[in-house]
Amino acid sequence: MRQNCESMNFLRRKFQHVKALAAALRPALSFYQGSPLLAIRRVAGVFRREGIGGIIRRAHMLTGRRLVGDEFSSTNLYGEVRPLAADFRPLVSVIVPNYNHAPYLAQRLDSIYRQTYSNLEVILLDDCSSDDSLQVLRDYAARYPERTICHFNAVNSGGVFNQWKKGLELAKGELIWIAESDDYCSDSFLEEMVRCFQTEGVKLAFSDTEFVRGTPPETIWRLQQYLQDLGLQVWDKSFIRSAHAMVKAGWVAKNLVPNVSSAVFRHPGKIDLFDDAEWLRLRLCGDWIFYLTLVRGGLVAYNPKAINYYRQHEANTSVNAQKEDIYYREHEIVAKRVAAMYAVGSEGFKRQEQVLYTHWCSQRGDGRLSEFQQLYDLERTLPCAAGRLPNVLMAVYALAAGGGETFPIMLANELAQKGYAVTVLNCHQQATESGVRAMLSPQVALLELEQMDRIASACSDMGISLVHSHHAWVDMSLAMLLIGKSDISHVISTHGMYEMMTPEQVAGFMHLLRKRVDAFVYTAEKNLGGFPPDLIREKTFRRIDNALPFKPIQPIPRETLGLEQGDFVLCLVARAIPDKGWEEAINAVQLANTRSSRPIQLLLIGEGPEFQRLRQIPFDKHIHFIGFKANIRDYFAASDMGFLPSRFKGESAPLVLIDCLLSGKPVLASDIGEIRYMLETDAGSAGSLFTLQDWSIDTEILAEVIVKVANDPERYARMSSQVSAAAAKFEMAAMVEKYEDVYRSVITPIGRPI
Repeated sequence: MRQNCESMNFLRRKFQHVKALAAALRPALSFYQGSPLLAIRRVAGVFRREGIGGIIRRAHMLTGRRLVGDEFSSTNLYGEVRPLAADFRPLVSVIVPNYNHAPYLAQRLDSIYRQTYSNLEVILLDDCSSDDSLQVLRDYAARYPERTICHFNAVNSGGVFNQWKKGLELAKGELIWIAESDDYCSDSFLEEMVRCFQTEGVKLAFSDTEFVRGTPPETIWRLQQYLQDLGLQVWDKSFIRSAHAMVKAGWVAKNLVPNVSSAVFRHPGKIDLFDDAEWLRLRLCGDWIFYLTLVRGGLVAYNPKAINYYRQHEANTSVNAQKEDIYYREHEIVAKRVAAMYAVGSEGFKRQEQVLYTHWCSQRGDGRLSEFQQLYDLERTLPCAAGRLPNVLMAVYALAAGGGETFPIMLANELAQKGYAVTVLNCHQQATESGVRAMLSPQVALLELEQMDRIASACSDMGISLVHSHHAWVDMSLAMLLIGKSDISHVISTHGMYEMMTPEQVAGFMHLLRKRVDAFVYTAEKNLGGFPPDLIREKTFRRIDNALPFKPIQPIPRETLGLEQGDFVLCLVARAIPDKGWEEAINAVQLANTRSSRPIQLLLIGEGPEFQRLRQIPFDKHIHFIGFKANIRDYFAASDMGFLPSRFKGESAPLVLIDCLLSGKPVLASDIGEIRYMLETDAGSAGSLFTLQDWSIDTEILAEVIVKVANDPERYARMSSQVSAAAAKFEMAAMVEKYEDVYRSVITPIGRPI
């Protein structure tokens, strides 16, 4: 019977796919401007990238039919823990916080230094031990000097979390392993754990643990026995699950990682927890809160092959404290923190209460509920959920250079700083640029799905309340794939794409915008030209000016670029595509140098086809091809002026212009989009504009503008004096608050607090 039902469902899905493909033929031709050849080329490109599934998804998108039947469980949403690839060798910083564990240090350190995974650094810490610990630590540091860092306190720090903080400050590794000084592990521990992080979204991985006691150590119980009251039968094989799903499944009720030595996690950077006085005072449950803070918005992996041995002593602090009131008080603190971070609902907390009360009864007997509730009470916990901020999925076309790609990364970073659980979805439609990847805060998880049609299931599994996309292809893909998910709001930020489409193209997917998207954000009035008036009236459309965060600036020394101090330096930062005016910029600067009494230099920063083409041409010494740089403000600061000779019809409010202003430099740019408004102040303009001729650049006119700016100190001084006032218009905190207003407008009606 079950087999027959599965066969019928399979046939039903296939019939729907065929029906969608047939129905999509006419709208596809319309979408591709009535050109069968163009439609065939585009469909062939989709097939090369995504196979037949990609074509089926586009067909459903064009016809407005929901893609059904391909639901996924969390057991296969994020892939499997793969064998360790030869080229995956991230540095692991092993932090060993020690205090009076001299008898166990040799076994601990031997198990670290003989790891089969060798790309590691070992950070030996001592918190003013009174035993022979320092001698043992110094001996191992002398034996392994090339990969050992020592930091020994002359005065006790007052708590183990202070040692963790010091270790993280010293750590250079992408991955962190806090290996407690009295535990030990298998020789393959790191090799097994590191492979979990080949999945980008994994923020923490933990292993099977054996609890041992005595000398020689004897196993008391294992992890699955310790967690058996949760009823999770998952500890016999590796898995990757979302943090949200793991908390709901049991992490809310009990700490799934009872020993930090069993965990490896991505370096979190600076986190506020280490300045949290309440957390620093915790004796038993602080590590639990630490893990739950680290993994928000991301994935968690488990590997049973990497064995960790957790040593329990007769005088073990955590074991003995379970008999004290502090054990129950700290669980209430955990519950309050979970309520503020995760949408687990009252049932999850009742589960924690049940586990804890069972423990109470085993320690103190039945019939004392009122005493228990003096220490732990859900009535004090549940109100903390009212202030929880929603889980946000920030979707990007690719981790590539370009304002539409880097802006959502910066917005995600800012939201994470404000307390949101933020996940960035990389749709991977271009190769990842490592410099752009590095812009993402370590507090933000990066999700890359093997198949985009898993996104609806992934959003539900990760507790996503709101999806925010920034590229028309991504907008449409998500709108189609999220049809029927009324509990997930969708916000679009336009970056100059829709107004460049033909009316036929817009009409082809307008049904999706009407049906699925809740709000639109735009940065320029011209962005509205791509949408019909009735949609603008029907939906929320909000103008929000772009902004960028403050960054410390270290100007690149001119001599390292082959520039003289007296040269006038223009800095062009843009995607290297024809419409961004790279070739015209070069020609205009070369022409300007024939008419200028002062050498004029041009820095070209960015990647793309024009960079590859133009760098092969032997231009004169005034043209400098730099390539992609993440620290563009350092290059602007080394220059005299930013340069944006764009003829890109989709140009709206270029982020790079804000970067230049925040670097303290005026801008020479084409008068398109919102550039004039961006440079204007009450006292004048923070730059100079030139006019395009029928969307083309007249290099003669541009060369003259360059010569005048470079050789007129008073004019340059007037522009420069307005830079700070122009930059002040683009304040990051104010922009983020406006986006939060948009989020509230689409989430609150369905009962989600923000």
